[in-house]
Amino acid sequence: MTTPRSTPRRSRWPVLALAGLLALGALAGATAYTSTQTAQTQQDLARTLQAQIEATGYAHITSSTYQRGLLGSTQTLGVTVGKGEGAEALIVVNHIQHGPFPGFRAVGNAVIDTEVRFADRALQAKVEQALGGRPPVIHTVVGLSGATSTHLEVPAGRFSEDGAVLSWQALKGDVVNTGLSSTARLNWPELMFSSDGDTLTVSGLSLVGSSRKQGADDPLGVGQQTVSVKAVTFSGTSDGAPARLRLGDLQVGSESALSGGFYSGSVRYGVGQFSASLADSGEQMLSDLQLQLSLNHLSRAPLARMVKTLGSLGEQARAGADVSGLSAAQEKALTADALAVLNGQPVFSLDRLSFKLPGGEMMLSGQLDLPGAASLTPETAQLLADTPEAALGMLRAKAHFEAPEAALRGLLESVEPGAARSLGQMIEAGYLKRQGGQLTSDLAFGDGRATINGQPLGGF
Repeated sequence: MTTPRSTPRRSRWPVLALAGLLALGALAGATAYTSTQTAQTQQDLARTLQAQIEATGYAHITSSTYQRGLLGSTQTLGVTVGKGEGAEALIVVNHIQHGPFPGFRAVGNAVIDTEVRFADRALQAKVEQALGGRPPVIHTVVGLSGATSTHLEVPAGRFSEDGAVLSWQALKGDVVNTGLSSTARLNWPELMFSSDGDTLTVSGLSLVGSSRKQGADDPLGVGQQTVSVKAVTFSGTSDGAPARLRLGDLQVGSESALSGGFYSGSVRYGVGQFSASLADSGEQMLSDLQLQLSLNHLSRAPLARMVKTLGSLGEQARAGADVSGLSAAQEKALTADALAVLNGQPVFSLDRLSFKLPGGEMMLSGQLDLPGAASLTPETAQLLADTPEAALGMLRAKAHFEAPEAALRGLLESVEPGAARSLGQMIEAGYLKRQGGQLTSDLAFGDGRATINGQPLGGF
């Protein structure tokens, strides 16, 4: 794959930054509304926005002005995004129309139209040229209850420099926030980048998510998010030879839930189809790649306290305080809460790692838990910390593997010629079991002992 010629980042792809900054604009619009019933001061508005965007550690408010009118107001924020030499200065302007009939376009507390632009005029001019003079849309309606609904749009555009071209179709999204719950939906039909004969295309990108909190002070919340991509394709050269790569039906998702005072979370990754054609390896094809991981039975109360403690450390660091070490109180609190989480006997699971070859599907699953953790005390926990090998007696683990023998042999041979011969030795030793054309293996560990397919592997 050829490497595009190097140019300064600021002048090369400002539009990439613009797409990411839509979230900043949406957040600014959703928090900036005001009316006669919610007469927040300029400082209150700045603090509200600052508390939310600076929590990322990536954006910082440098200035804030607020001009109040009878029917409308304007809030202008100076924001720095990024760190060091890569930081960009932005200007965020919220044009606010007050309720209860804001701009005579809706019924609610306010309607906010937000514009985000680069402070660097030359950079902003390049963005405007790339978008064909059509500005992005960030439109927020604040209901009478305080709920916000924000609509985002980035027009289709094209940016080129030094022979490299970035083009995209229009991006659209909606975010609804009712205080304790929120939903988000975003769609980006296509993004294409080409340089020196290489072309990368991302098509059918979408994001769907929802979250819900138990209360205003809930640092965890529950919900689900899914990012999906219809296809990622590359065509060009690799080491001077033609090369093609395609990933189809990609999905990345997460889900969290609360049941009986215990918190659980899972993540999943999936690729529907994978194909690659490279000069040194020929045509390679896989399908239905899946990775699913979960962490269950986490005691919610101590976990929430840990998140709050760590969050306060982050706030102190962003405020410039020295957080190189924990205070005695923080260390004591985190240790007690971590022990309480362990007492709840959490369970980590590899729910599925699998992929399909022409000869069939290979799959691995497993689970790790701590049945002995329920009786842990501060004293025994310290003992285990000092002698980690003693903690093995608390662990319980199991794993299961299965694959068609023909497919496994073919995979091993493609990796290293002759490697498939070791399968016969593993079957004879009992590490693999043959059941018809299928090979399976079950590994278990508990009480400091390991077995494979029921055969002991010796004590640990």
